[in-house]
Amino acid sequence: MNASIRHDAPESELEASARAAVTIGRSPDDLRALWLDPDTQARIWAHFADVTALDGRTADWVARGPAGGQYRWRTEIIDTGSDQIRWSSLDGADVPNAGTLRFRPAPGDRGTELHLNVRFDPPGGVVGEALSKLFHIVPEEIVGKALYRFRALALSGEIPATEPQPAARKGGSDR
Repeated sequence: MNASIRHDAPESELEASARAAVTIGRSPDDLRALWLDPDTQARIWAHFADVTALDGRTADWVARGPAGGQYRWRTEIIDTGSDQIRWSSLDGADVPNAGTLRFRPAPGDRGTELHLNVRFDPPGGVVGEALSKLFHIVPEEIVGKALYRFRALALSGEIPATEPQPAARKGGSDR
């Protein structure tokens, strides 16, 4: 296991792997409260992992990997300042990681810019990173999709489903 991401990782280590940004027409306080809601993390990261909130600061994660593999870790929020939320995986993580979500006023009084930076340290170092890319499990896609899902949740209260709906008709109209 690689322990290069520490619980108290400095900010410079948190900006190395994957970044995404989005503007949402809501206040930073509303968005911070939604992000910190224990149910939100499970919903926005569902494409990547099963997240179980343990309390207001910690959560257990089980990510699905190549060939049916599972990777587990626990995260803890380490800072909830007025303009950011920071978290880090705890010791013993299968996939050490750390992240920062920053809140900035959007130009033209159009809401809030969110900047999400996450660093994953895949199992197996270089080999694990190559396997991740081979199986299309790349941090940029994971982080971008999570932020897209958060934006949808913040604006509509729902995350769009892209799976086929059971009521959909095969082959078009029945007429």
